[in-house]
Amino acid sequence: MGRLIVNTFSEDAIAAPQNRQPNYLVVSVTDSDGEPVTGLAVPNFKVDPMIVGPGGALVNIVDVNAGRLAGTYLVRVVPIRTETWKPGVYIFAVAVERSRAKGTKPDRGQNLASVLMD
Repeated sequence: MGRLIVNTFSEDAIAAPQNRQPNYLVVSVTDSDGEPVTGLAVPNFKVDPMIVGPGGALVNIVDVNAGRLAGTYLVRVVPIRTETWKPGVYIFAVAVERSRAKGTKPDRGQNLASVLMD
């Protein structure tokens, strides 16, 4: 198993209380040597809102898009079911996993990001 270095920031550019627009998580993923990790998609990411605005909900990943710089990704998340964003602070745990050769453990890394939903 190898270590992935994950840096994450969150921005509520279009997400706001009482709507279901995506909240943005910008994620940078490098390997332990600092080389960008490319080719990741939705199955490689897990997002858990560990702290949510009062009455807030878990989230689903809408999509993952590679950025212009290698190893950067835009992960868009929305509240589950028909829930809406609630005002307050959200703290997201973001885990990234990349499969390796069969019979070996995957590369893994994680980080935290927060956003004030207002």
